[in-house]
Amino acid sequence: MRRHTTALAVLAAAATLALTGCSTSSSGDDSTAPATDTSSQADPQATERAVLEKSVRDYTHALFGGDGPAGYKLVSNRCKEEITPESFNAMADQGHHEHGQLEIKNISVDEISGNLARVSYGVGVPQFERAAQPWTREDGTWKWDAC
Repeated sequence: MRRHTTALAVLAAAATLALTGCSTSSSGDDSTAPATDTSSQADPQATERAVLEKSVRDYTHALFGGDGPAGYKLVSNRCKEEITPESFNAMADQGHHEHGQLEIKNISVDEISGNLARVSYGVGVPQFERAAQPWTREDGTWKWDAC
């Protein structure tokens, strides 16, 4: 249910952004300006959840796509102290070789608190189901922090 609600919120936010980029009147009439101003204020929490979900999807896509360098960009600085680029590349190569390009089948943002989040997600393979996995926001980007 949470995933469905988030998807609807993301679609609403995308529709809002598309609408605010378009002019609704060629006559110069400003009577619709207040409606445009209020509709451009998307739900910040829904937007943040969508940004986080995209990072999780991008990380998973890179990891099972064998694209170690792209995946490593989404690893937190803390985890980079424990995982070298070479070992992450080897892990991505192995994941892709053994399982192919797996994509996220279910995802739920369990919690966001400041720059920390917990996300549960899976790719349809039981051993890769993740519950309340930690993610952290660094320099505006959500990064995997489950090392």
